[in-house]
Amino acid sequence: MMHATPTQRRPASLRRSWLFTSGLDEHAQQAALDSCPDVLVADLEEFTAPDDRPAARPRVTELMARCRAQGMVAAVRINRLAGDGMLDLRGVMPGAPDAIFLPYVESSDEIASLAQAIDALEAELGLPAGSTEIVPTIESALGMVRIQSILAASERISACLLAAEDLTADLGAERGPDSLELNHLRSRFLVDCRAAGRVAIDCPFNYRDPQAQATDLVWARRIGLKAKCSVYTAQVAAIHAALTPSAAQRDRALEIVACFEAARRGEALACPTIESPDYHTAKRLLARDIEFRTWSAQALTAMHTEEPS
Repeated sequence: MMHATPTQRRPASLRRSWLFTSGLDEHAQQAALDSCPDVLVADLEEFTAPDDRPAARPRVTELMARCRAQGMVAAVRINRLAGDGMLDLRGVMPGAPDAIFLPYVESSDEIASLAQAIDALEAELGLPAGSTEIVPTIESALGMVRIQSILAASERISACLLAAEDLTADLGAERGPDSLELNHLRSRFLVDCRAAGRVAIDCPFNYRDPQAQATDLVWARRIGLKAKCSVYTAQVAAIHAALTPSAAQRDRALEIVACFEAARRGEALACPTIESPDYHTAKRLLARDIEFRTWSAQALTAMHTEEPS
């Protein structure tokens, strides 16, 4: 059984796109694979009908290997533990998923129960202890106010997802492509995840409007979000473009840093005045760019090392 070790797996901090797909529909799964997200999440909850779950679980185990063969992080969203969650977990763990999503989390006890079940299944199946990550989904006001205890409930938690539709419904808010009803919670969610040392996965943009999506991604990047959930394959490329430093951005950042530091040294250069906030933003972009370049080089080296001679 192939299972990517944590050192081979794309780091959680560099997982830009988290794409949800059906647990059973082969055509949907292939389309998801073809869109090349950083993380592919086979969804046994919302995207798989209850009667289809028994047939979907073995198919998901096969999908996990296909994800890893294409360099993607392989994940599964199971149902709530009080429902079909434990059956889902036992059914998919033979496929060694890299991460398990738990929906509608409102207490640390739910995470503790899931972690205990994963402990037992890793031991039973001979998987590396601690290798399966947990990603809670926050979908209610109660989950939001308890998020710090939830995120502290297990060392397996690598990231956390903020929902859109269920959370909006719980708040009694009105949805719109400008996300005004959720933006205050998206900001708070990022702060909570950063404080807990977990990656904040931004809620999905559930409108098929590329221009509105682009505006939403600019807002998300501006406040510091670096990961985005999606349910549409067509959105993956835009997510990657928005959340990855481009060559032009890198060149501009290098210019800003050079001009600012030259002015600080008292050197007379033909540079516009650079303000301190822009300098620090440029430094952060360059650091992010180095993260991506370093990981890409490591992944390429690992790929060549694993190829048969």
